[in-house]
Amino acid sequence: MSVSEFLFAVRLTGGEPFEKVLGDVATNVFRHVGCTASVVTQLVEQLNAVITSNLDGGEPDVRVQFRGSPGSCEVIVLVANREVWRTTHLLP
Repeated sequence: MSVSEFLFAVRLTGGEPFEKVLGDVATNVFRHVGCTASVVTQLVEQLNAVITSNLDGGEPDVRVQFRGSPGSCEVIVLVANREVWRTTHLLP
């Protein structure tokens, strides 16, 4: 699937569990850009692990940005306005 450029951002605040909602959003974004099922699973697991490992037990202020462009999808995670993870997946 050919993808136009896009930016989709999610902000997580408060103490509620985020894994299900963020996992659903990420899965849909990754599928939309053309990632295979195995890549989707891998990226969602990495994303959840990065966020969980960067929470300090207080009120989370997590932002996740999904940037799509023809041929790639980039994910950026910011915790308290500090970038903690960035990955780019090249599409076939």
